[in-house]
Amino acid sequence: MARKAPALPPLPPLFPPAFRERLHALVGQPVAFAGAPDPRQRARRSVLSHSGTFVGHRRYERGDDLRRIDWSAYARTGQLFVKQLEQEQRRTAALLLDLSPSTHAGGVPRRLHLLRGAALVGGFALVQLDGLTVLAPGAGAQAVRTFAGAAALPELLAHLEELPTVAATPQDAIALTLQRGVPGRVHWFGDFAVPAEVERPLFALRRRGATVTGWLPELPEDRQPPTSGYLRLADAETGAELVVPVDPAFAAELRRQLALLASRQDRLFAHAGARLVRWRAPAADDFSVAAFSPVAARCEA
Repeated sequence: MARKAPALPPLPPLFPPAFRERLHALVGQPVAFAGAPDPRQRARRSVLSHSGTFVGHRRYERGDDLRRIDWSAYARTGQLFVKQLEQEQRRTAALLLDLSPSTHAGGVPRRLHLLRGAALVGGFALVQLDGLTVLAPGAGAQAVRTFAGAAALPELLAHLEELPTVAATPQDAIALTLQRGVPGRVHWFGDFAVPAEVERPLFALRRRGATVTGWLPELPEDRQPPTSGYLRLADAETGAELVVPVDPAFAAELRRQLALLASRQDRLFAHAGARLVRWRAPAADDFSVAAFSPVAARCEA
């Protein structure tokens, strides 16, 4: 008989009135959100991208679109260069959401902080950009939604609250993103628990010209795992459980493994030319400016 997966821990209210009040105050601040037009270049309204008018070269980097390599320059110099092109500026962004059961881990489930962070980043996009797409791989009819304008913020929050928990993989995420067409910027919210599964999607997005930022809230358990007592390990997808005693040697190894995971995540994103933003997850009922300012500060271009 198949083992029944355990019930996932309940989430505190995602967006209570105190959160909504703080959110509206934050997105109204003059933050230079990544992807918003630079006022000094508003008349020009163009960016370097994968199509348009040729404006110069830069050295090839791993992950660049091979179609942009200038083979004539290679024949002359023996070095690889890619063409830099100019096109009309794309002022859209996407939220790519990890809704897997693993995001329910933690004393306060990581999913709470992932969705609150996505609400804040999405709020800035609605205020400052022309459009926002929310991609939720595996969520069926809710997998893709588009929003535009600051007035759509309540609609965005309602959509995030309704999203299910689904066992989608990073490969599902990249398939959905590429199917919809890659916007200029992709904000990927997840736990990135298996870095090796994230590598191909990151490079695929880069080859398509997207700028990717990974967002990973750090739980207290990520920074300071238990040093004594018992640790219950549960696989939310299979229902398998294991309870192990924590002694000094086990605690030391647990800290080492957590540090190793963080290092692998950082190296992977850096290697793919993407940014990984970590921020300390506040208490579930902390709606102070200090609780959300780390995310708002990292939204700047």
